[in-house]
Amino acid sequence: MLQHMTLLYASVFPLVFMACATSNPQEEALLQWKASLADANSLSSWSPTGSSTCCSWLGVTCDAAGHVVELSLPSAGLRGQLDSFDFAAFPNLTKLNLNNNSLVGDIPFRFSKLPNIVWLDLGSNYLTNPNYSRMSPMPTLEHISMWGNKLGGMFPEFILSCTNLIFLDLSKNAFHGPIPDALAKMTPNLVYLNLSWNGFSGTIPRSLAQLPNLQDLRLGSNIFRGGFPEMLTTISTLQFLSLSNNTLSGSIPMGIGNLTSLQYLSLSNNTLSGSIPTGIGNLTSPGAVK
Repeated sequence: MLQHMTLLYASVFPLVFMACATSNPQEEALLQWKASLADANSLSSWSPTGSSTCCSWLGVTCDAAGHVVELSLPSAGLRGQLDSFDFAAFPNLTKLNLNNNSLVGDIPFRFSKLPNIVWLDLGSNYLTNPNYSRMSPMPTLEHISMWGNKLGGMFPEFILSCTNLIFLDLSKNAFHGPIPDALAKMTPNLVYLNLSWNGFSGTIPRSLAQLPNLQDLRLGSNIFRGGFPEMLTTISTLQFLSLSNNTLSGSIPMGIGNLTSLQYLSLSNNTLSGSIPTGIGNLTSPGAVK
């Protein structure tokens, strides 16, 4: 009898070991993160049952080889932290969208270990400052949205390594200090830049005029001072410009009429003076000027 039991264990153990060795690390990582969340009712499909893989789970998109390339769970009612998310298990991830949930705590510096990430949206949560100094460069990123969190401190330097960045939204946080001149130099492809509803201060940097593709610039509700940044009138691609709720002073430059692509201009709640330049008549859309 003992001999039979020994043979049984000897034959079963390799099978168990093999099952563990061949388990999908992506599925394990997702299940581990789900288990750490305080509320994950929307993730009921995240279950290792039957013959299905994580590629069929809610919010998960895989490539033909079965690698997870997108994780998109906006407004999924998730409550918890990102600490238990094993970013290293997703080397092929290109898109991470966790917008409008109830995630709290620091953004782990490990998210910068995603080598192919292009789209990162962590907006409208309750996230706090990541350890920026421990983040690796992220040159692949094209889209960053972290609006509506509790992030603070100076302008996050890791963004200056995102040399392919097209879309950047850091609005409704608690950032302060100046906008670094290096932003325009390191992210020349920016089309959308939203830094509104923060505590950014100083003068609006002249370097922003070096962004040749900028279409949408939102700097309202900060503490910017000085005159109207005349260099902005040289950005011919600009379609939306909001500088409202700052402490800008002086006159509006005549060059504002050069922005023939401009469809919306907001300058309210500053201390600008003088007459409105005649060139501003180029803004013909209803409600285009505030």
